[in-house]
Amino acid sequence: MKVLLIDVDSKIPNLALMKIASWHRTQGDTVGWTVENPDKIYASIVFTKNCHKLDGLALMYPNAEIDIGGSGYDIKKKLPPWIEEIKPDYSIYPDNDFSLGYTTRGCIRDCYFCIVREKEGSLKKVAHPGFIHDPAFGKIMFLDNNIVALNGGEWFLYVCEYCRDHNLLVDFSSGIDIRLMTPEIAAAIVKTKTFRPWKFAFDQTADQEAIVNGIKMLQIAGGHNFTHSSCLFYVYLHDDAAFDDAYHRCMILKENNASAYVMINPQNKRTQRMTDLKRYCMPQLFWSIDYEDYKKKNRSKNASLYDF
Repeated sequence: MKVLLIDVDSKIPNLALMKIASWHRTQGDTVGWTVENPDKIYASIVFTKNCHKLDGLALMYPNAEIDIGGSGYDIKKKLPPWIEEIKPDYSIYPDNDFSLGYTTRGCIRDCYFCIVREKEGSLKKVAHPGFIHDPAFGKIMFLDNNIVALNGGEWFLYVCEYCRDHNLLVDFSSGIDIRLMTPEIAAAIVKTKTFRPWKFAFDQTADQEAIVNGIKMLQIAGGHNFTHSSCLFYVYLHDDAAFDDAYHRCMILKENNASAYVMINPQNKRTQRMTDLKRYCMPQLFWSIDYEDYKKKNRSKNASLYDF
């Protein structure tokens, strides 16, 4: 069988497609991105806004069986167990240099802007870090959505210890729930080496006290070695009506020596001031100039440089 893979919009290597590739290769099938006259096509869409990009797929490949998945297409769709439980084939992303996967699925939260609870359900353990770790790589990315919420943080402490014992650089790409921070979790974070900044979230001003307390625990555990470049917060900005609240959260983070990364809901209209705030939170600006001064002096000059 000839199998064509299509990765529409993944920001990182697509784990599902790598597992699909791995399974088909065990069956002796030909798998890749440029397979001609395929018998089967697997396509993945992460973001709903990109669903239209596959509108003509059936016309292009009338003789192929087409299987489309991904959170942007169908949040309920899952890989069959015999594929979900297989190790991924990293060779389809030759420039990738890290292992990736989930040790937990689901979340204890049910945030109105997040699909995780609907997609994955309540929090549960699904894999040991040793299953995810590929010896070919010295880095590992965990996709867990709220790992510190499992067993009061004990599982997170174990995963960090495993990574330290195996000299792995880590990244918890979805972030750590800083509202659950304890001195033990803070100490583990400081001791565990990363290849990207530690990421957290500040989604609503109501969590201010817990956020600031968590930052202080990290700063106490890390001392002078834990700087704003070590601590990045996603700041969710739903729409223009929420601008003032998002701006306020960014300033709270700045006051507490933590960096901000504004996450704008792509489904809503983006106004100029939403774009300005997102650009301003680039580290080169955030730590060198006040927001009002940025708007006056830097917006037009940096429009192309910081437009992302």
